[in-house]
Amino acid sequence: MIDKIWWFKMRIGIICYPTFGGSGIVATELGLKLMERGHEVHFISYQLPERLKKESDYIFHEVNVLSYPLFKYKPYTLVLASLLYKLVKKEKIEIVHGHYAIPHATALYLLKEMIPKARVITTLHGSDVHLLGLDETYKPVMEHSLNHQDAITTVSKFMKNFAKEHYNVEKEIQVIYNFVDPHEFSSEKRLPHDKVTITHVSNFRKVKRAPDIIKAFAKVCKITNKVHLEMIGQGPELDYCRDLAISLGINDKVSFRGSLLNVPQVLCYTDIFVIPSEIEGFGLAALEAMACGIPVIASNAGGLPEVIEHGKSGFLITPGDVDTLAKYMLLLIEDRDLRKKMGDIAHNIAIEKFHPDKIVPQYESLYKRVLGE
Repeated sequence: MIDKIWWFKMRIGIICYPTFGGSGIVATELGLKLMERGHEVHFISYQLPERLKKESDYIFHEVNVLSYPLFKYKPYTLVLASLLYKLVKKEKIEIVHGHYAIPHATALYLLKEMIPKARVITTLHGSDVHLLGLDETYKPVMEHSLNHQDAITTVSKFMKNFAKEHYNVEKEIQVIYNFVDPHEFSSEKRLPHDKVTITHVSNFRKVKRAPDIIKAFAKVCKITNKVHLEMIGQGPELDYCRDLAISLGINDKVSFRGSLLNVPQVLCYTDIFVIPSEIEGFGLAALEAMACGIPVIASNAGGLPEVIEHGKSGFLITPGDVDTLAKYMLLLIEDRDLRKKMGDIAHNIAIEKFHPDKIVPQYESLYKRVLGE
């Protein structure tokens, strides 16, 4: 129930990437939840976000970058800033919220230069800060842009501390965790099956350490045959993972699904979820699995320890420790009661700590404060 005493309708612009990455999913889910709460939300990206393809009622503005022979690379940031200027003028958008700092924070900074009264917020999600932003080709402009935001948020305490340590950012950074919709990811949707299914979802970049999963799973397959591995997503290391599964003789026990819009369709029959990343800003995929009542084996890195409690909702390992990853896989495979116990705890944590009703009002309060200022 929305508190009618302080609630008022806001016109909000949400800038995001349209892909399956965590920042794009979080941004679109946030926008949809804000719409449910009565606000007018404008989604802004270079193509329709994947998550919106499941919806029928939304406002979307495409960032259309025209080709020109002089440009080897299209000036996306400038075109985005120009579009934001037009939308604030025409649609009376009161707050523009950019998800993933590069290049959205800079486009928002340019907007504020053109319309000083515009209110702009940037959310730091992960690799925009702990990877790309550290490069000197991005860092000076990124720091300047962030210091000219009206507010900055990020998705974990780890991300806040990392940004404060590695960037000259004077603005306060507010931690607002990601959330998961219990109606979309539910432990009650699970289906009966014969084999224990282990699932991984990522963009298959090197930082995700997907090959570690194949290597650990091969060790498990030497001890038990009643297992299957689902690898969901696309990216640079996907072909290597396929070849690795063949070379280790387990390709008949591994399914590579590519990018799936309906991940809950696979999670509903998943028993164990693995995310052994080198670093994660938060770990949205892990949270989605937890909401489905699935224990998670994850790296003790980045924001993942803020989501997963070692020994309770899953297990945490040192990145690159394939032997320990295999050990915890086998432990959960062989102990059905332990899987059930940890899965129930994981589900309760996801619902109690990361429910939209707890997270979305934090964004509303932030918007109201920024508008008041």
